[in-house]
Amino acid sequence: MTEGLIDTNVFIHSLTNDPQSADCRAFVVSVAHGETHVRLEFPVLHELSYALPRRIKQMDRTDVVRYLTMVINWPGVHGDKATMLATVDRWSRTRGLAFVDAYLSVLALDRSCPVYTKNAREIRAQGVTVPDPLLAQ
Repeated sequence: MTEGLIDTNVFIHSLTNDPQSADCRAFVVSVAHGETHVRLEFPVLHELSYALPRRIKQMDRTDVVRYLTMVINWPGVHGDKATMLATVDRWSRTRGLAFVDAYLSVLALDRSCPVYTKNAREIRAQGVTVPDPLLAQ
């Protein structure tokens, strides 16, 4: 089978008990064992960081970090694993830092570029340049 993109709902259904759970759970186990290969993209990773604790009430931020790290490391998951893991790590270590801001910080530091944002305090605290004003005078 060709490597395909995986959506957030497959992960969510695999962790719940609904009519789609059994199919999703079997699929996720296949990915975890490397029998099926999927591409995990950043919008899905971000959506999981937001959706998991809202759909699975007992999951806190630490549980979400463990789950995301585990999923990223599955043999059947493909994508920019180094950046995904760095983003999850930065997000886990920085209280109040939004997941997307962690991602932008990782990218900006890797690419030696600024982030144009009005969340300057949070991003600057990550060691990233944030121009203010956004346009040079």
